Amino acid sequence: MNNPEENPTASNLNALRADVTATTDVLKVTVGKLVQRGENLDALNNRADDLYSTSYHFRGAARRVDRNMKWKNIKLTVFIAFVVIAVIAFIVLMALHPWKK
Repeated sequence: MNNPEENPTASNLNALRADVTATTDVLKVTVGKLVQRGENLDALNNRADDLYSTSYHFRGAARRVDRNMKWKNIKLTVFIAFVVIAVIAFIVLMALHPWKK
């Protein structure tokens, strides 16, 4: 009865030990993957925080640039309007000759 092939209890015990070992190996791999996933999530969270901070600063800079460009556009429009009015006034004065009576 010392031979494991002859003893069904020893055979069942060896099969059970093999199953436990296999299950333990699978659980170790699963826990390792969970730890890696947690680290990946932490890294992703840090990257998301950095992206939020960068986008906040970019939005502020974009607003400043937009405001400056609008003022430059307004100044240019006023200058062009002034030049057009001056040219029209010159043409009208040349056509009417108000100094000759």
